[in-house]
Amino acid sequence: MGAPDRPGQDRNRLENLALLGGSVALLALLVLGMGTPRAWWTRNRPLSFEAASAAGLTAGMDVRLSGYPIGRVDHLHLLPNTRVQVTLSVAADKLAMLRPGSRASIAQDSLLGKPYIAITPASAPRPGPGQLASTPRLIYEPSANLMTLIEDLTESRLTLQQMLSRTSTLVERRLPRSLDQLDRTLGSGESLATTLRQEVVKGSATLQQRVGSTGDQAEETLSELRTTLVDVQTLVRHSNALLREIRRSWLMHLLEPASKDDKGESDPPDPRP
Repeated sequence: MGAPDRPGQDRNRLENLALLGGSVALLALLVLGMGTPRAWWTRNRPLSFEAASAAGLTAGMDVRLSGYPIGRVDHLHLLPNTRVQVTLSVAADKLAMLRPGSRASIAQDSLLGKPYIAITPASAPRPGPGQLASTPRLIYEPSANLMTLIEDLTESRLTLQQMLSRTSTLVERRLPRSLDQLDRTLGSGESLATTLRQEVVKGSATLQQRVGSTGDQAEETLSELRTTLVDVQTLVRHSNALLREIRRSWLMHLLEPASKDDKGESDPPDPRP
């Protein structure tokens, strides 16, 4: 009876061992899967900074360097001077990338995103290996949180509403007066343009009259000059006729011998025979 029962016991024992081994392996995978993102298997070193307030800072927050995760917030401690000391747990191989003067601040990828500690490395020369042996300190730059931004936006909106209300009141008071003044100015401009147009018409009519009268006077003067020229020409013709008659008259015949005698006395005798 005992011999046939031994194989069944061995089979049960193997099944129990297999179940136990599978459970252990599953537990190991679970621990490995949980520990890898939490850097349980990575050697970490402390890194700290001081903040005036713990607002927005909680233990377990991610720590990122240039957007890359390098650790987490380990714990927060209230100092006697009422400041808050924040200690980070950062991967030892990433800690060597930080230089003196590096800054830490709270960042958020989106409005609904999870906040984290963003470390901005300084541009100072990298320190020697021994300079980071003690716990280094970062310079914390507090950033405006969402509530502060909402309060600032509310105050800005109220200020803008007050300004718009004052502007609308001012426009309601002064716009009608300005429109009346503009209408009066336009009316004065139109009347001035009408007056100028009338003056131009009158001036052009007067100028036309003066030009016409001057042209008439010029024509009369030209006609008088023509008449005078005709009279002068007639007088010249009469004078020429009178001179021809005088040349033909007996008086010219009487004067010709006297002129010849005077010419003979004045001429010397001819020496030729």
